[in-house]
Amino acid sequence: MLRYLAILWVFVKNSMQNEAAYRANLLTNMLLTVVGVTGSIAGVLVIYSHARTIQGWTLPETLALLGVFTLMNGLINTFIAPNLNEFAEGIRKGTLDYTLIKPVNSQFLTSFQRCSIWGLADVLVGLGIVGYALASGFEQGVGPLQVLAFTIASASGAVIIYSLWIGLATIAFWTVKIDNITSILQAFYNMGRFPVQAYPLWMQRVLTYVVPVAFVTTIPVQALGNRATPLLLLASVLMAVVMLYASTRLWRLGLSRYTSASS
Repeated sequence: MLRYLAILWVFVKNSMQNEAAYRANLLTNMLLTVVGVTGSIAGVLVIYSHARTIQGWTLPETLALLGVFTLMNGLINTFIAPNLNEFAEGIRKGTLDYTLIKPVNSQFLTSFQRCSIWGLADVLVGLGIVGYALASGFEQGVGPLQVLAFTIASASGAVIIYSLWIGLATIAFWTVKIDNITSILQAFYNMGRFPVQAYPLWMQRVLTYVVPVAFVTTIPVQALGNRATPLLLLASVLMAVVMLYASTRLWRLGLSRYTSASS
């Protein structure tokens, strides 16, 4: 584990060095993130100007959920999205071979070898929104146990969203063109900026069991607000473990059928 953390740090450091010459990009991305999030916050404020709660969710809780959504979106933009595009190109051009011959897990390399540090702007803004929401006051007090539960649920959510993306990326072993598929996943993920309880019952089930966005955004905030039972937290961890295992098995299946385009 320490070895892979060290390798990940090398990837991040190299990416920072490569993009250090374009520091204005960080400010631009931060500005775009703030503008986008400001629009989302304005929409939430308009909704709550007509109601004190929505399906039991207060304004601070919904803002915290928006913060978690932005944070996770930043992780996607930092690590997953840049590598997803290069992975499909690597299969088409045969450059994936250079990744497979290295003495490190190929799924790890494919997932994290390129980082877009500008995506960290979303992470910082997301953390800021969560902090503001906490300062605004939750209905339930937030103590060490709630922070621990939030950390566990958020880590599980990050693993789940990673497993979804890498699972879709693996489809490129059979069909290189995956843009439409990832666009569908992004559309479902965008629904996570609101509590899953705000949607009709059938959509709640889709966002919980089919495309488990609820585990990525809604449940961490419920844990922070002391509204997530131990059973729900356990389900979140089990969902993360199962999806990571399934994505790894799918990756290995894809590799077994891979034939280099350069051979």
